[in-house]
Amino acid sequence: MTRCLFDAFKVDSLKPPYDTGIARIYYPAQYGDSFEERNTGAVPVDESLAPCPVLILFHGINIDPAGYRWLAESLAASGIVTVTYQLVAEEMPGYVAATPGIELQSLTPDQFGKQPSALAMPAILTMLERLNGSGLLAGKLDLDRLAFGGHSAGGTLALLNANPQWFPALRAVFSYGAHTGASTLLGWPEETLLPVSEDIPVLLIGGEQDGCIAHSAHRYGSSNASATARIEQTFDQAVPENSGNNTLLLLNDANHFSICSPADDTCGRSYIDLPAESGQGRDTAGQAIGSFLKGFLCDDQEARTAFQELSGANHEQISKLLRK
Repeated sequence: MTRCLFDAFKVDSLKPPYDTGIARIYYPAQYGDSFEERNTGAVPVDESLAPCPVLILFHGINIDPAGYRWLAESLAASGIVTVTYQLVAEEMPGYVAATPGIELQSLTPDQFGKQPSALAMPAILTMLERLNGSGLLAGKLDLDRLAFGGHSAGGTLALLNANPQWFPALRAVFSYGAHTGASTLLGWPEETLLPVSEDIPVLLIGGEQDGCIAHSAHRYGSSNASATARIEQTFDQAVPENSGNNTLLLLNDANHFSICSPADDTCGRSYIDLPAESGQGRDTAGQAIGSFLKGFLCDDQEARTAFQELSGANHEQISKLLRK
């Protein structure tokens, strides 16, 4: 079974009341029907899967991370402890929103690449070290095997911070509905793509019906209202060659919020998204993410082979699959 526990972390660079984040840590559990389990709800970790590698999942701006619970549960059941979290902050003057924690100053032309822009990450890693030291998860986390993943702005944050020089335990990174286009509001020239680290496997997933990307092209100095062009450009120009371990996966019937289940129309910008009819894009994305992480994060050779054999030629949901 999959269980989760809640915890909190404090980001010293943020000001109260926006300096505290709430995390959910999903883990594989083994219910033993003990008095303590029935009395407290604290179910121990499945020892057969421990110590478990860890995925930290970055959510999009004003997107409730509860929408990724289906993915977190699936990954945790396979032995990958998955952390979702949420901060609330004033990302822009007068605009308070749920955020993955973006240090915008670190993304300006004169500061990019000098330090992480994922400002919550040190605090989250400190929280995980504490949990691995005592309590229910003590000794059950393999913090030397770490992955980043993310959706929308959280996916961009995951890609731009997937640097083993900053986070030496990183083994893999994936994104859904994200690219590394640099905002002209931060001072970048139009059509700038920020580079992704060359040192770890990368999986970029996009949907052919992504209306949010299509309708946000102006932020990067473009009038090209394509759902996938900037994701493809990121793969072509910003993701390096990596012996075939870097992958672009585009899905026919998926939009920006296909990865969220259920999608929450009360926040975010679902009103500018395009329709995705079948809902099968989410399942295909989940299968790809699962085999990618089990292959590269867990060193599961069977999963890695299954991921490498994934092909658009025999999968009706896949519109494009490229490797480099």
